[in-house]
Amino acid sequence: MPTLNELRPFKAFPPGRFITNRLEDRNWTQKELATVLGITPIHLSQVMKGESPLTYDMAQRLGATFDTSAQYWSNLYLSFVQWKNEDDLALSDTEVRSAIYERMPVKDMVKKKWLKKSATVKDLEKQALTFWDIKKLDFSFIDEKFTPCLNRKSEAYNQFNASYAATWFQKAKQVAKAYKVPAYNKQKLIALTATLHDATVDEAQIPAFIKELNACGVKFFVLPHLEKTYLDGAAFMDGKNPVVVYTARYKRIDNFWFTVAHEVAHILKHLGPDCPFVLDDLKRGDVDKLEKEANQLAAKWLKHGEAIAWIERNRGTYITQAMVVECAEAVGIHPSIVIGAMAHAEIVSFRNLHLFNSNVLELIPKAYQQ
Repeated sequence: MPTLNELRPFKAFPPGRFITNRLEDRNWTQKELATVLGITPIHLSQVMKGESPLTYDMAQRLGATFDTSAQYWSNLYLSFVQWKNEDDLALSDTEVRSAIYERMPVKDMVKKKWLKKSATVKDLEKQALTFWDIKKLDFSFIDEKFTPCLNRKSEAYNQFNASYAATWFQKAKQVAKAYKVPAYNKQKLIALTATLHDATVDEAQIPAFIKELNACGVKFFVLPHLEKTYLDGAAFMDGKNPVVVYTARYKRIDNFWFTVAHEVAHILKHLGPDCPFVLDDLKRGDVDKLEKEANQLAAKWLKHGEAIAWIERNRGTYITQAMVVECAEAVGIHPSIVIGAMAHAEIVSFRNLHLFNSNVLELIPKAYQQ
């Protein structure tokens, strides 16, 4: 006699049954729903019948439309697919590939050599399982553990891909294990922030500053962002050691210093059980309380307020490059930080951010670049 785990459900329904119930609650037609979802009625019909895969992208759209989680729709679809494949509950090659590509930017990862180019779907699946350290191809843990911590609102639908951001974070956690630093010393890190602006004056001091950061017990490395993640940096804990990751999304000196300062602020003020990690897009306009506080601390440590005050006292009709240099010398920061402070304060255009900015990756030792 089969056990409860071996019993097969009498019938698993395609997503359409559940979508229809939602439509009836709202008195909508399928055509109206297709318009809301931004797909054709034919495509919606195929999804509802289970003839076309319900991708994670579609699960996100349905979740947003019907005020549910994306995981709800993904699980319904997965249950239906498993029911159809009674013999071994295996997904087809198309479904496996679709599931992985929806959650992981495979082409970008292959380009970065985070994955090997796969000759077969089986090999791709094996690599995905190894990357996430999971036994079966079920990505629901991303929705449960990672997505709630991201809180990223995009300006356009699917501009930001939360699963791709979680993938980048998984890689960052793997890389962090390879870096060895002494025990974390919070007081030493606080003392370092008091002299942070001094380190910015000379570009050649960037390697020395990174070593000081390491001496505080903070791991640091550069890890390029993935497509549709729009990340500048991150802060999280690797065991008892905090980690700062810089993506070099913008390879400017001012961006490097502000991102590092911002992540250090998160380490000192925010990381904990309720905030296990922070992934930052510093161009976001919609920032929460934690991000505002990190921005304010970073600006304070980099003397943004003093630079702007100096410029306002001494400016004429135009702000010249010579004036920026003079301001930087007077305040004790790099000229690029003066430009960055003025751009964020909307005193000058962001187009000026290229001034006084070398490629910061040329200044960061290769040992810290992934």
